[in-house]
Amino acid sequence: MTNSEVLSIASRTGVLLLSGGAESFRIEETVEYVGIALGLEVTCYVTLTAVIVSTTDGANSIVRKVRVSGFNLQTVDEVNDLSRKLVSKKIDPNEYQKELLRISKNVKDYPILYKVASAGCVSMAPSLFLQASLSQYILMFVIGMFGYSGYYFAKSRGTIPYSSEFVGSFVIGLMAIIANYWGLTDNATQVIFGAVMPLVPGLAITNAIREIIKGEAISGIVRALDAVLVVSALATGIAAALEFVNFV
Repeated sequence: MTNSEVLSIASRTGVLLLSGGAESFRIEETVEYVGIALGLEVTCYVTLTAVIVSTTDGANSIVRKVRVSGFNLQTVDEVNDLSRKLVSKKIDPNEYQKELLRISKNVKDYPILYKVASAGCVSMAPSLFLQASLSQYILMFVIGMFGYSGYYFAKSRGTIPYSSEFVGSFVIGLMAIIANYWGLTDNATQVIFGAVMPLVPGLAITNAIREIIKGEAISGIVRALDAVLVVSALATGIAAALEFVNFV
């Protein structure tokens, strides 16, 4: 296997991990272990949008651009498990390439109905600590589903960054205010707080903190900034819904 082939395989491993939402330091470690397992010492550097792999002597290198859009922990788990098998000699390089190609072509995802229903369930979680009534539970569930549906529709149709979070939170804010106006709830704020939870970038914030602690300052700060922009879009959407109702 040539150096170029090793770099290509190792970089594809990094791309799959990064697109699945893995932390930068884990991606770099995994890619370097894969390179050694394939017979070549490599150095890997990861940003939020690119994977750079080169030989230790700097003679060869490869850069792959990555478009990160969310998280897929199933992909991360599969690639991680596959790389461990390669390092422990349980599979050979040819099998590794075939499995890596299979994972990249068959990225697992759940049907939209499952996602919407799950969003409704997540929306009810905060009410466990807020001692909400049964009607609040139901409202959080329903509004959370509609909010996520708006987010999903905007994300699949739009190209403007963070517009999907704005749309989702706008729907949530508008429906909560309408529910309060109709007397379905006496605490619209609590309903909004619960229904917006599926859109909050909790995993991104956690990964950003972990990367900063690990010394990956650049990628950690970029992830943190991205999370802040998402939260800002959510807050702006809710504020826009309030202003819209006041205007009408």
